[in-house]
Amino acid sequence: MKTILIVDDTYENLYLLRVILEEAGYEIVEAYDGKEGLDKLQKNKIDLIISDILMPVMDGYMFCQACKKDKTFKNIPFVFYTSTYTEKLDEEFAIKLGATHFLRKPTDSDTIIKLVQNIFSETKPQVKPEKKPEFTEQEVLKLYSKRLISKLEQKNLDLENEILERKSAEKKLIFAKEFTDKLIMSMQEGLLIVDLEGKIIMVNNSFCEILGYEKEELIGLNLPYPFARTEDLELMLAIKEDVAKGEARSFKLDFIKKNGKKFRASFLSGNILNDKGEVIALFATIKDITDEEKARIILEKKALKSNQKKEVILKLANLVGKSFNDSLNKITQLSAQTLNVERVSIWSFEKDKSAIFCQKLYKLQSDLHETGFELKYDDNPNYFNALRENQTICISDALNNKITEKFAKDYLAPNHITSLMDVFINSTNGHYGIICFEHVGKKKRDWTAEDQEFATSIANIVSLMVESAERKQAEENLVLANKDLKTANEELNKLRNQLEQENFYLRNELDLVFNYEDMVYGSAEFSNVLTEVEKVAPTNATVLLLGESGTGKELIARAIHNTSLRNNKPLIKVNCSAIPRELIESELFGHKKGSFTGAFSDKTGKFELADGGTLFLDEIGELPLDMQPKILRFLQEGEIEVVGGVGSKKLDVRVIAATNRNLKEEIKKKQFREDLYFRLNVFPIDVPPLRKRKDDIPLLIEHFVDKFNKSYDKGIKFIPDDTMNQLKSYDWPGNIRELENLIERAVILSTNETLLIPGFESTAQQTKQHIKNKDLSLDAAQRNHILQVLEQCEWKISGSNGASALLDLKPSTLRDRMSKLGITKPNI
Repeated sequence: MKTILIVDDTYENLYLLRVILEEAGYEIVEAYDGKEGLDKLQKNKIDLIISDILMPVMDGYMFCQACKKDKTFKNIPFVFYTSTYTEKLDEEFAIKLGATHFLRKPTDSDTIIKLVQNIFSETKPQVKPEKKPEFTEQEVLKLYSKRLISKLEQKNLDLENEILERKSAEKKLIFAKEFTDKLIMSMQEGLLIVDLEGKIIMVNNSFCEILGYEKEELIGLNLPYPFARTEDLELMLAIKEDVAKGEARSFKLDFIKKNGKKFRASFLSGNILNDKGEVIALFATIKDITDEEKARIILEKKALKSNQKKEVILKLANLVGKSFNDSLNKITQLSAQTLNVERVSIWSFEKDKSAIFCQKLYKLQSDLHETGFELKYDDNPNYFNALRENQTICISDALNNKITEKFAKDYLAPNHITSLMDVFINSTNGHYGIICFEHVGKKKRDWTAEDQEFATSIANIVSLMVESAERKQAEENLVLANKDLKTANEELNKLRNQLEQENFYLRNELDLVFNYEDMVYGSAEFSNVLTEVEKVAPTNATVLLLGESGTGKELIARAIHNTSLRNNKPLIKVNCSAIPRELIESELFGHKKGSFTGAFSDKTGKFELADGGTLFLDEIGELPLDMQPKILRFLQEGEIEVVGGVGSKKLDVRVIAATNRNLKEEIKKKQFREDLYFRLNVFPIDVPPLRKRKDDIPLLIEHFVDKFNKSYDKGIKFIPDDTMNQLKSYDWPGNIRELENLIERAVILSTNETLLIPGFESTAQQTKQHIKNKDLSLDAAQRNHILQVLEQCEWKISGSNGASALLDLKPSTLRDRMSKLGITKPNI
């Protein structure tokens, strides 16, 4: 496993590189500066060095130079990784010192890992011999300058001879000195360099400008400095000793400018080492932070004020639900004290919003509460309209503003009010009123955003108090209303019991004669069905109604419920085929607010609505497979789970299901669960189609004619016998629903007392209809012609004597034409 030495004085950078490289499978050794890095090299076998540049004690450049001078370490690949020295000159200088690569922070982890892999994959490291310059102690200042600004040009290490190399290096060093000196002098922060005794050996222009001294006045000065306070001398000496030992100190001191003005300065310090790692000088960057300190103090004051406001808001929030009048006293008092406003008041609107009345006023100076002033809309329309439009009004010059000019003379001026801020107070019934902050004094007040935010928070608290007071009043009114309602309910119960006793006999008689609403029958087939209904109705057994569409399964379900012990509870109907698949669970079992997108409030499901009563699941065969286990669970355990709810609910619901499908066939097709079928099929009832209860057709026709006579103001009394025979002979694929629709259409079309049923006319009606027929369309003419031919052929379609031969049409074509024109054979 390869070992990598990481050298960086910043813990975060060390940690990040360590995580990246350890995850890539490398062993990591860490050091915080170049000096510690050399110690780690002595104690560990290192395969690669990755180093920062700007570090205390020994920086990256010095560390690299020391490694390349040592025969033991010179062949270890050296990579610079820096965020400070990022210019091209810095990279060139690093490569010149012997680095193999130069990376700029930040660099993504993939790039770092790829670079390391490439370095280790080189079988023959290409290390060019380089002639590096040796730096003397006198060149420490130039070395630090080059590190600080990273602007050195690349030295030429491939000179043909040592003399040319020295001359070139000297020229470059001279250029570098001039170049770096200018940059140092142009630094915005002040720079101070002293020797180990504290003697000033260099300052830049910014340092001179900060203190107001000339450069010549500062160079050569020893401690104590004229720009430092004498009482800080011991502290400065202690700092000097710490920095000389290698500690990077940051500190703040008060300095004195040449003109005698004091200012606050911040310092970042470090030391400068020679090639041997010995401290030869100390440096510090200096910044005037007087304005920053003032800003910090201002921010601290604002933070303190903000905390005070928060504490007041929390204290006032605890008043919600307590005495309304006492709470208003406390609110106005604390608000005035917190914002330092002379007058804070609560105003309430009249019911019609035509006026606003001062309900509570607190005066800060006198510490008293008052009431009484009133503003009317008719006198101050601008003010009321501004409130309605803006919700909040902030006016600095209230005496000369158009919004407040109407009451300036009578209200503002006498009370010496110069500025005001009004915020709406809401209630359950709309706008309750306003909270008003009124500044008194000659100097106008500009309301800040913090003032408005505080005022809005106070207005919200007052709104909660108003709503709480209104709610309490409503609850008291509700208690009184409940008492009255309870008394009325007791009287109603007495009357109901009396009425039930008086009608007991009549209801029993009605049940014997006609126990099932909206059902007309006379056939034995349907009578047998009702007999089964009478048997199962008093029980709680699950009932499965089987039959074609339109046979009256819903009426049977209603009859079971009405004659059961649950008839005082609701019958809830659910059409399983009419509810979208994604909503059916919510529809049946209900949901909690927020349980899915669009669930804006709680919803009670059909099962819960039917608690104590009956749930009619129509078209149960259309129920999605994923919902069937949940229906099954209820039938087994009597429990449901609300969508988004916690736990289950126990319900008492009787289930009646109905379907026009063959559920056994659906089970074979895997479209219906067999276990659910067995649970539903406790008491199956087959509802016969209309074609199997022919005896009921005349009764049903008479019932529907009577019904639609009333609906359409008709007077139909007669139905031709042959028409009735045709109706009884018809198969009625749509069952009672088809019969009802046909009779309704016939009633609409009939113009006299005899019912004219389209397609079932008597012979006389057909002839009469033909004579008086005013429909001269092509379809009508074809229909009449085909009907006449079919009558002539006795409704024989194919064959030599069939209608298709007479009409010169194929039998299949004739049948298609008859279907299109609505021609059907009457069963006589």
